Amino acid sequence: MPFSTGQIVHLRHVQRDRLGLVCPLRVVEDRGDAVLLWVPAGTRGWHFDMPDGRGLAATPLPEWSSARRVPAPYTIGHGMLSLQSREQDFAIRWFFTPEGHFYRWYGNLEAPSIVWQDDELAGIDTVDWDLDVVIEPDRSWRWKDEDDFVTRLTMPESYWVDDEKRVRRAGQDVVALVEAGVFPFDGTWCDFVPDPSWGPLPLDLPAGWDRPITPRET
Repeated sequence: MPFSTGQIVHLRHVQRDRLGLVCPLRVVEDRGDAVLLWVPAGTRGWHFDMPDGRGLAATPLPEWSSARRVPAPYTIGHGMLSLQSREQDFAIRWFFTPEGHFYRWYGNLEAPSIVWQDDELAGIDTVDWDLDVVIEPDRSWRWKDEDDFVTRLTMPESYWVDDEKRVRRAGQDVVALVEAGVFPFDGTWCDFVPDPSWGPLPLDLPAGWDRPITPRET
């Protein structure tokens, strides 16, 4: 199912059978194997927090995973391109200052994207695996959130990651691309300028945002 350039797509992060994040983005390019999406600084997204306002960091994981959480709006402070793969175990992100200057890559380790469309509402579902790779413009890199990842793996009955080796292998795949200096770490898209005809992204969650999570083929 190809997306069209300029189309609004809602990225949804899934934690077991529940949503952890919903964010609107615009399609820059549907490459077939991956979709390149753009979100400008100042866009509103939604985390899904505890009814009393606690986020994941402040909530024991068993309580977090068993609770019905509620959408909590937040503002994205930087521009971002995100290359959402339909096949690979990671998304690659380009971060831009609010003024539009590229300043960092980010390897978001996650399950391959599942795309969906319900009439005029379109989206991508994935499972964020917490462990990430931060890459500077000089291609130096570091792991991010490894302590959280290791701690949560000790609670498999509550965690949405069940294959540590797969996640670490995905991270090493990203690092190999970084160290080789090949796409997407070869400078492509670092000078990206969004289409000036694109309007702002919606401020509210659209009807249908809570559609059933798309089952993953096994």
